[in-house]
Amino acid sequence: MEKNIVHIVPQVEVRVIECGPLRIGGRVRIIMPDGSVLVKRRTFICRCGRSKTGLFCDGSHAL
Repeated sequence: MEKNIVHIVPQVEVRVIECGPLRIGGRVRIIMPDGSVLVKRRTFICRCGRSKTGLFCDGSHAL
C-alpha cells in the first residue's frame, strides 16, 4: 500500500507572523489591480493597512 502514497511538495508557503505581515515564500505570481504581474520568490503582505507601499509590508506596523 505504501507505493500508492503520493508525497506532495508544497510550492508556496504562507506563514502568519504574530502582530506582523503574512510571509509568502516560494515562487508566486501576484496580479495587481491594473493587470500588471509580479513574480516573486518571497514577499511580505501587509495585514495592518498602515504600509505606504500598499499591498506589501514596509514595517509601519512596528512604529
